[in-house]
Amino acid sequence: MITVREAILLTELNNVTVRAGKRGLFRKIRWAHVIDHDDMRHFLEGGELLLTSGQVWPQDKPSEDRLLKGFLQHQISGILFATGRYLDECPPSVLEFGEKYAIPILEVPFHVQFVKLTHSIHQEIVKREYRKKELTAKLPLKLTEKLGSSNSSMDVCRNLANHFNCPAVITDPMNKVLDKIIPAEEKRINLPQTMDHLIKLLNERSVDHLHENEPIIAEGQPINVSTKTSPYAMAVPLQIEGNYSRTLWLLNFYQPLNETHALALKYAATVLLDIHLNQQIVGVTNKQFRTELMELLFENPKTASILMKDRMHKLGLTANENWMAGFVLPGIKKIPLSLSIELDFLSNECTNWIQQTEGIDGFCAVYEGRLTLLISSSLEYSEIKNHLKNLYSHVQTIYKQIVPVLVFGEMKADWLSLVESYQEAKSLTPLVQFSDPAGGAYFAEESRGELLLYGGMDSAKAQEFRNLILPEELLSERGSVLYETLKCLAAHNYNREIVAKALHIHRNTLRYRIDRIEHYLEDSLSSSKCQFWIQIALALESLADHIHGYSLETDDDKLIEGASPPTIL
Repeated sequence: MITVREAILLTELNNVTVRAGKRGLFRKIRWAHVIDHDDMRHFLEGGELLLTSGQVWPQDKPSEDRLLKGFLQHQISGILFATGRYLDECPPSVLEFGEKYAIPILEVPFHVQFVKLTHSIHQEIVKREYRKKELTAKLPLKLTEKLGSSNSSMDVCRNLANHFNCPAVITDPMNKVLDKIIPAEEKRINLPQTMDHLIKLLNERSVDHLHENEPIIAEGQPINVSTKTSPYAMAVPLQIEGNYSRTLWLLNFYQPLNETHALALKYAATVLLDIHLNQQIVGVTNKQFRTELMELLFENPKTASILMKDRMHKLGLTANENWMAGFVLPGIKKIPLSLSIELDFLSNECTNWIQQTEGIDGFCAVYEGRLTLLISSSLEYSEIKNHLKNLYSHVQTIYKQIVPVLVFGEMKADWLSLVESYQEAKSLTPLVQFSDPAGGAYFAEESRGELLLYGGMDSAKAQEFRNLILPEELLSERGSVLYETLKCLAAHNYNREIVAKALHIHRNTLRYRIDRIEHYLEDSLSSSKCQFWIQIALALESLADHIHGYSLETDDDKLIEGASPPTIL
């Protein structure tokens, strides 16, 4: 097979533009097929790249939704639209579909001939299958069957080591050992030292070939590493997603490796690449299940009560006693970063945290533009909170570019109540996000007062409430200096000496401003009642100004930010 990424690099496909679903470019194309009517579901087996000019594309949303649902069920590899005649552009709903489920949506001009595209793709698929069969014919049947049934890179190493009775090793680009199998009867070796010696020899050979204008690395081609002393070695670099990400090695301490070893390594390399692609497909499928589970819980809880057990089983979730929902947000950025990088990092760390923390089960996924974390646990609430605070500290320690913000709803006794925990976290988010320069972990249980005051407010209500508290003279452009002075006073507990220094003004100037502020407020700033309502008004500022944290931009994955939200009261 060939991946979508590899297909669009073929000469005949150089006019292809990826419009959506870039995360799914690793999907394997089993065959390319032209859509000739508006219901293709019964003619699919999975892995097809579908081509259409849009002539028979459904014109009503229900029909389009049914068609796309069928494509999803069969896990197609992608959809290619020829635009310019029946369609001016790829349908927006299809672009959304591609982004959501990591299914590439491709586009070519209408004049591009489908026959040339399909011929080029099919020719490459057949060529690869022929080379693979030709290779297996030269190897022992027992070895190819064992390698072909491998489910992991460790399985590949084990099958090679057992067949040839010699060490099999996989290293990363930094020559760190990822997987290894060393037969029990093999003599003890210092593997890191041995691998450093072999990679040094391999690099020296690469330099020699570079001077001769001869490439040392050809994709999937084994390299015999010349050594004057044992171990004898042979390596095959693995190219994944266009980059050399690891190397498969065979070592022998007693005799040089021969052509059979080279053929076996070459075949094993194809198996490793298939395993990698299959793991990515499993990851995307699990992500799809996670997204669907969130949609059921938060948008259709009645349906969730029927399907929840099945979805939990597919995701390997345990039905524990306690449930929580919340968000893990990038927070303040010390340097500009793309949102995709931030979300990938935070998602990976949260996943590792779930896997490594005893008593914690669940998953994380991007939902409604936020990295959402669902937790199932048998632990006490205080223990869960401590673990989440440790997660925050860990992320802050190892990732200096961002200051994370964790926001969680209250703990619930059953999974159907997760929607309540989710809504609490959602209401709390604009009140706490970016409020603390050091980030932090916030919990709805500790912020019930804020949720009662602001939780149900939209920006219009917040604006109206704020305008009732503060006079127009302070909120107008002319009153901006007085308003900033009021904020500074509230922030420093109305200590005039500290405020004067913070604003770099004389105390007489501050006294004049305070007189003007009290005139407009018709009250004294020393009044506890007045201070209370001022704090409420300042806390409403971010809600009134549409501060909602961040959202996703599908075009360039940039972070949308606003001004700083309020400090929690």
